Amino acid sequence: MTYDYIILGAGITGLTLMKKMRQKGITNILTLEAEKEAGGLCRSFYVDGHYVDIGGHFFQTKFKDVEDFVFSSFPREEMYQMDPRISKISIEGMDVDYPLESNLWQFPIEKQIEYLISVVRNGEALGKPEPKNYEEWIRWKLGDKICDGYLLPYNIKLWGIQPNEMDVDWLHKIPRIEVTEVLRYSLERQQDVEKYPCHNRPYYPTSGGYGRVMEAIAKDENPFIKFNTRVTKLRYDENEKVWYVNEEFKAKKVINTTPWPNLYEALGKPAQIKEQIQKIKYNKVVVSLFETDDNPTNYHWRYRPEMSEQHHRELYISNFVKNNKNYGVFTETNADRFDADNLTFKGRNLFNYTTPAAYPLPLIGRTQAIKEILDFFKPMHLYGVGRWGEHQHHNHDVCMKHAIDFVANL
Repeated sequence: MTYDYIILGAGITGLTLMKKMRQKGITNILTLEAEKEAGGLCRSFYVDGHYVDIGGHFFQTKFKDVEDFVFSSFPREEMYQMDPRISKISIEGMDVDYPLESNLWQFPIEKQIEYLISVVRNGEALGKPEPKNYEEWIRWKLGDKICDGYLLPYNIKLWGIQPNEMDVDWLHKIPRIEVTEVLRYSLERQQDVEKYPCHNRPYYPTSGGYGRVMEAIAKDENPFIKFNTRVTKLRYDENEKVWYVNEEFKAKKVINTTPWPNLYEALGKPAQIKEQIQKIKYNKVVVSLFETDDNPTNYHWRYRPEMSEQHHRELYISNFVKNNKNYGVFTETNADRFDADNLTFKGRNLFNYTTPAAYPLPLIGRTQAIKEILDFFKPMHLYGVGRWGEHQHHNHDVCMKHAIDFVANL
């Protein structure tokens, strides 16, 4: 049998592709998934009365078609909105609201003055040219204090690479606050939450973890997915103009939603993209569940830039999962930093899960590299969609949007 399409990966991008293709009448499709279930990074585990999301996932989008897509599978009435969302940054021995530059007024006066002077004297305000790597850009945009106290250590912990190795083309992910706004917020002692880059009033299921949303989307797609199937060989037959996957499945077209480095050997290590593949890297994150004896905060999550802490974020699940057992917290830690024998979060460690792939690393040169990889395979009808197919740090709503648009253009 020759499929019209084979989709690699049944995460949120693969599921969206499947559902939209079938709605369009394209039914001769198959999805191959290495795990035993669909959902990818948007799954949840249930452990000893606690729901643990593989990372912190909440739903809010500016795309109407994505909102319609999600709520067509998961009823809106089974969601609630976090209003207000409460996210904090641990810095200078305090917890300050996110984003830091909008909430410097929460510092004591003397500390606030130090940060404000640093912001006002940033490179952009002084008319210096815009830099081309992350560390220099952050100093140029926000000044040394925010850079050294928060953004540099946090991003070193999160990504596992040095800031001068990072490009600047992903910085739409962080707030773009101007100096005048920083000063206004400090004088008015309040921030404009409408200027969050995302998730200012996110939706979350009224019961269970975020994985419930993925289960609802996957429900009708599961019969079209072959689980526990890792791609070990991907061969294009020039004569037949078809792809052979694992020498078992055949398709006219293939859509990849998985990390390209994982496919390189399966593709036969083509020399034409060897250099580009070397610039395509990702990290792994350990999600750890803890149970504590109390919960002194009402936070949804807190960022931890301190290098003395293994993890970079704490998510207080008892504060947003409605039917969760009391005093549950899960943390996220770069896998290269994780040491199970020396955990820095205080509580009973009940569960640890390492993601196969967490974040595409925003290395300098990776945007051009992924473009060249996609251009190389496009004439052979092998495409890349979503976070991994495009190797960009997309939130899951953007992955859905790109999948929806891809199918619309078929």
